[in-house]
Amino acid sequence: MGRVDDLEALHALLARYCSTMDRRDADGWAELFTDDGQFFAFGRSFDGHDRLRKLAAESPLGVHIGSEPVFALDGDEAAAQQNFVFVYADDHHMRIGFYDDVLVRTDDGWRFRTRRCTFQSADGPSDRP
Repeated sequence: MGRVDDLEALHALLARYCSTMDRRDADGWAELFTDDGQFFAFGRSFDGHDRLRKLAAESPLGVHIGSEPVFALDGDEAAAQQNFVFVYADDHHMRIGFYDDVLVRTDDGWRFRTRRCTFQSADGPSDRP
């Protein structure tokens, strides 16, 4: 697999992150992470597929809009940075912030090892909205 193929696969992974979460596919969302994958948000860590699946199933309804990501490839690992907007379905209130990712190539394709969500607040970056 060449660099262009890797970048295409990484873009697809980040797009599936938004699509599976917003369409309430908790199983599909959790599978985007490695078995020991971690999602950091709200001052907490959600570790492994069971905790990730539970987080996705209980998350508020809304739509994630991700910016064009910035990737740094290094063999079978990559780092990504991506800004986001989340719009709540009920009142259209928004959250803004950014993700910092560690991505790894697995037998099943690229997966998140870690994804850290940082919210942008009036006081600057924060672990909580």
